[in-house]
Amino acid sequence: MYQGFLNFNKPSGISSNKAIQILKPHLNGSKIGFIGTLDPLASGVLPICIGFATRISEFVSDELKEYELEGIFGVATDTFDSEGEIVSKSNFDQVRKEDLNSILEELKVNYLQEAPIYSALKVDGKKMYQLARKGIKVNPKKRIVKLHDFEIIDFEKPNFRIKILCSKGFYVRSLVNDLGIKLGTHAYLYSLIRTKSSGFDINSSHGIDEVKYHIKNKSIEKLITPIDELLKNTSAVNLDELKTKKILNGNKLEMLIKEVKNNEKLVIYDNKSSLIAIGKYIDGFIVPLKVVPHD
Repeated sequence: MYQGFLNFNKPSGISSNKAIQILKPHLNGSKIGFIGTLDPLASGVLPICIGFATRISEFVSDELKEYELEGIFGVATDTFDSEGEIVSKSNFDQVRKEDLNSILEELKVNYLQEAPIYSALKVDGKKMYQLARKGIKVNPKKRIVKLHDFEIIDFEKPNFRIKILCSKGFYVRSLVNDLGIKLGTHAYLYSLIRTKSSGFDINSSHGIDEVKYHIKNKSIEKLITPIDELLKNTSAVNLDELKTKKILNGNKLEMLIKEVKNNEKLVIYDNKSSLIAIGKYIDGFIVPLKVVPHD
């Protein structure tokens, strides 16, 4: 069975779940999942978790995401993107690049974002897109998100392209829709590429043709990043055989580790430097949180 992460460059036009379906039959029965859903419209970095990596995705999931978006002024859709129905059109002659820059600077300071009604966020236990498709009126959820940084890459009306660095849970579709409104017009998301996520970069990602080639040649393991690689900046400890057994059985272990702070995350190895668990150092104890399956 395989263990680790695959930096998959998801193409536009397939869902994140479809990406899983493509890979799953070729991983020798390994469990599989992903970090951070990408809508079918979006392409780019979709970290795939394989084997034990599926149990520790929260330890490697990064708060920051980087995207390159392309928007179009003058049109609004019900989904805030190119897959929706047009609901409004407006003039955009008055929009200037400096105005777009000013609005983005304002949103870096404070951004209360309204989620698209065609999203998976739940209202009264139901996903908003399910309610919207049934014609049920939905009051969209609002929440504070963070736009950390941005760069206007291109501005040729009606099109504009922006690179953004944003928090987890940020709806890029909503950003584009909000920009249109704040600039006195409308706008919708035309295309979206995620360029960075959870320690992975698009420059080292693997496209679907490359993945299918390795599937065909039974060499998919060549594309898998070891779990240790993503945890290399985390404090680590090596244990002898007796202590290893204790951790593998889910028991906490009293141990003085001067260089590790209280409540700090720990990567735990056996005496052969094989990963056995992810844990925390709490009040002088190594506490295992996720243990690698063993016989």
